[in-house]
Amino acid sequence: MPHPNDPPPAVEADTFDRFQAPVLLVTYEGNKKVNITGIEKFDLLTSAGTIPKINIVFSLLADAADKLGAALYMNREIEELELRTHRDPKKRKKVRGVRPMRKIAGKKVKVTMRNGHVLYGTPMEYNQFNFTMQVREQLVLVYRHAVYAVEIVEES
Repeated sequence: MPHPNDPPPAVEADTFDRFQAPVLLVTYEGNKKVNITGIEKFDLLTSAGTIPKINIVFSLLADAADKLGAALYMNREIEELELRTHRDPKKRKKVRGVRPMRKIAGKKVKVTMRNGHVLYGTPMEYNQFNFTMQVREQLVLVYRHAVYAVEIVEES
């Protein structure tokens, strides 16, 4: 049941509308630079074909990836665990750290993804499936099924 203070649920579609350019999809199989042609419940329709959302970790403007620098790095220990998002939500490992989203929205956080990527930024908009983060002034769309751990970090 959504909380009354939660934002509207169209985060994914609104974010892809804002991107309006080739998007970099970070997936468990690697990075894919594509144009989004449609959004379905479980799939993204792209210029490279249909991509199941369950395989997507996060996405951003293709041009923005180089601007993330130290705000995005790979945790090799997590990467070696080869964690994947299980199709059955009941069989997914629980996210470690701070939840729900409304407790971290607007705060500086460290988000570790199941593939080992680590994002440092500020969550902005969210729904039960995904959320956006400001990472070094770049907008990143994170798929919540791919989150391994979340922690609030102190400003430095």
